[in-house]
Amino acid sequence: MREASLGSGSVSRATFRPAAALLLGCIGAAGALGAAGCVSLSSDNGTGTGGKTGGVGGGNGAGGAAGVGGAPGAGGQAGGTGGAPGVGGAGNGAGGTNGTGGGNGSGGITGAGGGVAGTGGAGNGAGGGGVASCASLPLCDDFETGASPGTLWTLVPTSASGSATIDTTMGAHGSSHSLKVVSPDRLYLRNSTVIGTLGAVVHVRFYVRFSMTLPQGHGAMIVTHPTVVDQYTQQNELRFGSQDMVFHWNTDADSANIPIVGPGDASSFKPAANTWYCIELTINSGNSHLNVSIDGTDAPGLTEDGVATPNIDDAWVADAASKQRYMKFGDFNFGWQSYGAGAMTLWFDDVALSPNPIGCAK
Repeated sequence: MREASLGSGSVSRATFRPAAALLLGCIGAAGALGAAGCVSLSSDNGTGTGGKTGGVGGGNGAGGAAGVGGAPGAGGQAGGTGGAPGVGGAGNGAGGTNGTGGGNGSGGITGAGGGVAGTGGAGNGAGGGGVASCASLPLCDDFETGASPGTLWTLVPTSASGSATIDTTMGAHGSSHSLKVVSPDRLYLRNSTVIGTLGAVVHVRFYVRFSMTLPQGHGAMIVTHPTVVDQYTQQNELRFGSQDMVFHWNTDADSANIPIVGPGDASSFKPAANTWYCIELTINSGNSHLNVSIDGTDAPGLTEDGVATPNIDDAWVADAASKQRYMKFGDFNFGWQSYGAGAMTLWFDDVALSPNPIGCAK
């Protein structure tokens, strides 16, 4: 494994835009020709007329076969118009001998069908179910450039034990780089310039991989503060992390958890070791709602939706102190802090912030 070290300072780069639609038309199929001696077949809109009767003579002339009407146009949104009626056969038979029957009438041409309905608009900010590109987002770091610290991240605290290094041996969804964090206690990478510009709703997307199953004790990997704080402050924190070996939300007040520690653990998610997961967090400072999606699937046990659900968000909904932690956004931090969980080695990739849903690469 070859690694390029990040010291105090920052990592990689931030980055913008997406979408389009197609419109196709349909054309009706041509009508069938009349068959001699057959009965006229009708389309939706017309019937072919039969030929004239045979001439007078030794025998009656055989009448021309009726023309077959055109087949109906193939519908788009609305059905096409039917074909014109077929034209009957011409001419009487010659006297004295049997008259020659008229020729078959030709079928009408089918009408053109209606156009195909237009494609729908873009989806929830991620290209109609697609994934927003890193370059289109207000903040995104894929760690692919590696080598030296950039201008996005500051190591917190600057004297943190442990390390944050670019791992050039693996990345999420087939990429070749990621950020490896080794933290015995508290080590974060912080950005204080972007999250406060995104508005009331912040979407956080990151890929994460753990070197082991999550510990029994409490740990945090994502932290925000309502105002910019110094590198040592740990008050007024909204935290996404783990306890009892599953994911949890909590705050520095620790007066409420989502889900409730113990009874609610089964409703959360327990990640396996050495497996990449795409985690999407939605933090709404306007209505205090929280949501977590894992590999594109919502996790109901990690949701605060304003409706008190027993063992999930009932304590949080009733706790004003918890919701005050994210009424505004001053900074964004990712890494690992132990509150009894112990040391952790984990990898991050494609860490991104946006006012719109971002999506996970497949």
